[in-house]
Order: sequence, then C-alpha cells, then structure tokens
Amino acid sequence: MAGSLRWFVYTSDNGQDYAILADKTNIAAVNASGAAAPASLPVAAVPRNITPRYALYSDSTGNIKRKVPLLKPSDVQALTSTSSFTPSGETATVRLSYLRGESNRLPKLADTARTD
Repeated sequence: MAGSLRWFVYTSDNGQDYAILADKTNIAAVNASGAAAPASLPVAAVPRNITPRYALYSDSTGNIKRKVPLLKPSDVQALTSTSSFTPSGETATVRLSYLRGESNRLPKLADTARTD
C-alpha cells in the first residue's frame, strides 16, 4: 500500500533533472539524497522514453513488494547500507532483491517499410 505521494527531483544518468512522483516514506528509507523537500521542481516529469533506475524490495514470503526509484546516480552506491527496511503500515521487513539501472529508448529514423 502506498503512503503519502510527493514529487521529487530525479537526476538522470546524463545529469538532466526531471520531476518524479513517488512514495515519501519509501524514498526517505532508501535514498540517501531524496528525503529533503526540494526548493523547486523541474517543469518536466520523467519522459516516457526513460525508465528510471529503481530498487525492488520484497519480504521473505514475496507478498510485500516495494519498487523504489533511486533519485540520483550516487544513491546506487549508497544502497549497500540500505539492504532492508520496514515499509510504512507494514510489520514485515523487506530486503533488497533486485536493482535495475536507468534505461533509455532512443528513436529510430528508419521507416517501418509498410505500404500505406
């Protein structure tokens, strides 16, 4: 169950800042840089061609899962100190089970070659 949602600043791998909507307590538990409220937000949200980096946490039974965005590239290195946490409203502790880096889908200039 999601807690309080709030907009945060997400810094892509190439250094561009975007706005991302995420659970406030999960961000505070996992990200070393994202607990504080930003002074201002970027105008644009994360574009559809960028899949943000994230950490997936789950409990021992697999019933509780939390997908938490990693707001800055430096948060990936700091993640080793946050290998587990207790989500808001839950009694079970979730542990880091999967880490996924940022991915970009680049547009292609080629035609699909289908006839109109």
